[in-house]
Amino acid sequence: MRIVWSVTVIGLLGSTVTGQAPARPPVIDVHVHSTNTSPQQAMERMKLLNIRFLVVSTLTSDLPQWAGTLDVAQFLPGLVFPCAGGRAPITGRACFDSATELPDVTWLTGELKAGRIKAFSELSPQYLGMSPADSRMEPYWQLAEQFDLPVGIHMGAGPPGIAYDTSPVPFKSPAYRMAMSDPLLLEEVLLRHKRLRLFVMHAGWPQLERMIALMYAHPNVYVDVAALQSPVIMPRAAYYRHLRGLVDAGFGKRIMFGSDFPDQAGAGIDAVWGADFLSAEQKADILCNNAARFLRLSSSVCTGP
Repeated sequence: MRIVWSVTVIGLLGSTVTGQAPARPPVIDVHVHSTNTSPQQAMERMKLLNIRFLVVSTLTSDLPQWAGTLDVAQFLPGLVFPCAGGRAPITGRACFDSATELPDVTWLTGELKAGRIKAFSELSPQYLGMSPADSRMEPYWQLAEQFDLPVGIHMGAGPPGIAYDTSPVPFKSPAYRMAMSDPLLLEEVLLRHKRLRLFVMHAGWPQLERMIALMYAHPNVYVDVAALQSPVIMPRAAYYRHLRGLVDAGFGKRIMFGSDFPDQAGAGIDAVWGADFLSAEQKADILCNNAARFLRLSSSVCTGP
C-alpha cells in the first residue's frame, strides 16, 4: 500500500533530526515501496534509522535503478501485482510492460531465474476485488513455492474510501472490497502450497481474531505492521490494541516491522519501541530478529551498533 500524498520534506528521513541522531536499535523493514522514494534516499534513511535490510516493493521500471544502487546485502527486490489495467494501486503508475492485471508467467519465470526479482511484494488482489484463492493467482503461488520466495500480501488497511470517487488518492480502485481482507481466504492457498513463506501485510487489520486463527493453524504465516503507525490510517490506540492482541495470542515471534510509507519509518520504529506492553526482547524481535529468521538472513544483521 502506498499513500503518496502524506510525504513531506521534513519527514523524508523519518523523525525531524537536529544535531546527532539518537542511537536506534537494528531494524529490518520488510515493506517499503520504491514509488515513494529513491535508492539514494533509502540509503540515507537506512543510515539514520539503523535499518539493516529492506524488502522493496517495486514496479518493473524501478528495478534497474534499485539494483544498480543498493548492494544485494541491503535489499530484496519484490514485484507489485496484480494491477488494474496494468496500473499500480494508488499511484496509477505502470506495473509492468503490459496493460494486463497480472504479469506474464514466462517473463516472470525468467526474471526469477535471473535473480532480478526475489520476492512477491506487494501482492494486492484486494484492490481488484479478487480473492487470494482466485484461480488467476494460482500460477503465481506455484512460482512462489517453486522459487522459495518471501511473499507479502496486502490485507486490510488501505486508503480510506479508495473505492469512491471522493478518495484523495491519484488512482482510484472502484473494485476494492474490504471483504477480500479476510485472512482466512488464504487458508486453501496455504494448504495447496505448504512450503510458502507468506506474510500478511498490515497484520490483517482490522480482522484480529481471524488473523490469529490463520496464524494458529498455519505456522509458516508471519505478519508485518506496516502503515498501522500512520494517523492517516488509525489512532495509535487502535494500532496498539491490534498489536497487543497478536502478542497476547502468542505470536510475538512472527510479527515483523514494515514502514510502507518511507517518510513514516521513524514514526513506525518509535511506535514499536514506545509500546509499554512489549518487553525489550519482543521489541527487538519485531524490529529485526523475526524478519531475519523469516528472510533467512544471518542473525548478525540484528546485532552490533
